[in-house]
Amino acid sequence: MCFIAMPFGKRKADALGQAIVDFDLVHTRLCEGAEAAGLETIRADFELAGGFIHKPMLERLLVAEYVIADLTLANPNVTYEVGVRHGSSARATLLVCADRFVQTLPFDFKPLRVLTYTVTENGSLVEESGKSLAQSVCKVLTQAREGQLPVDNPIMQITAWKPAGSIEHSKTDVFLQRLQYTGKLGEQIKTAILNRNLDALVAIENDIIQLPKEVSQVHTAILGVYLGYRELKAYEQMTLLFERVPKELQQTAVAREQYSLALNRLAEAAVKAKDFEKASILRRSAIAALDEIPLESVTSETYGIRGRIYKAWHDALCSAPPNRPGPEGNPHQESDESKAMLQKAIETYEEGFRKDIRDSYPGVNAVTLRLVRGTKADRSVLKTLLPVVRYSVDCAPAPKNNDEKYWQTATKLELATADEDWKVAKQMLNQALGIEVAGWLFETTARNLALQKTAFASKPDAVGELEQLINVLNRKAEGK
Repeated sequence: MCFIAMPFGKRKADALGQAIVDFDLVHTRLCEGAEAAGLETIRADFELAGGFIHKPMLERLLVAEYVIADLTLANPNVTYEVGVRHGSSARATLLVCADRFVQTLPFDFKPLRVLTYTVTENGSLVEESGKSLAQSVCKVLTQAREGQLPVDNPIMQITAWKPAGSIEHSKTDVFLQRLQYTGKLGEQIKTAILNRNLDALVAIENDIIQLPKEVSQVHTAILGVYLGYRELKAYEQMTLLFERVPKELQQTAVAREQYSLALNRLAEAAVKAKDFEKASILRRSAIAALDEIPLESVTSETYGIRGRIYKAWHDALCSAPPNRPGPEGNPHQESDESKAMLQKAIETYEEGFRKDIRDSYPGVNAVTLRLVRGTKADRSVLKTLLPVVRYSVDCAPAPKNNDEKYWQTATKLELATADEDWKVAKQMLNQALGIEVAGWLFETTARNLALQKTAFASKPDAVGELEQLINVLNRKAEGK
């Protein structure tokens, strides 16, 4: 997303009322350049009366990956937003200004790189100047997307400060939250998701998939529907939509990650239906989708999804009958292949945790799987790993919504049970029960604790404690 901070209409520079710049013409060219660089644009339209910038505008500014700020006439709203941007993001902020007014900019902007454009005496942007501006904007933003530009944040240039980015596993949630800032389509998608209306999402998909990609917000809307299907557990629709979206969207990390997650969910359903061969094919496709993500785009989220696939693959191999392709074992006599999948899952989760130590999701899964395997080496690693994951979740950013709050609490619960700290586990359970979230979240935690229960089979007291926790979580998942 590219947020454009600038005035609108024809603005005047002196009391005589002489029109200086037609900002609507400039905005058209800025959008042209940003969209040519593959970005979705959204504009900040300031009220003529001025006043403090309202909350939605600040939120748009903060969720956008890129910002263009037109400093012409040194509009106080725009200059304020540049300050907010520099104080909150390490991503590119492109400053532009009509060349006639560069010398009148406040002193603080003098050292910064400013892209200039030319307007006529009556404030118009002629065709040649407009094309040149669009081409320059496209070039700079393309370089920014490819990581070719030096840091343009003056705070980072002169200090060691660097703003903390989002934890990767929350990026899809952030994307869904920002749909409300992308116009009518975004509002329709958000409403369909909130109302859990799958038919409405399908209808929106059928409308937007036919639109040319040049139409503003089409890419954002397609991904919004795609992630909406995920929220509604419509995994078959996710995979079908993935095959229909433009190639440039298929190649994005978030699309491939979520496509892989959907394939794995379908594989889990196939296992329940005893179709182990189909499950194996789906999981191979899921891994292949992740393998297509460029190395520079791989994040802790990518590792987390890959680890989940290997973990589910291991579980399927343990539950399938011996005559299935594999070969498959059973929960008490694991095959070499199931052991290999468990090893891959542990290694992948731990690699994801090392990728971003603030992301406790892969870390807590590594703890549980090492606990389940329970070798002497696993027990040794757990002495170091468990407190590090606990420290990670304790230092996590404040949750933005109830789902994030629940996952942080559930992670603390799972770490407490892994450490046999039943007092803390019950405290975390009580906190989790008080959070209003979908039932499947409680079901997921119950499944994780059931895994731990197998690891404590030789400890009757621990098994009893875990059974109590699991029963409460399952009842909550069922709405009881």
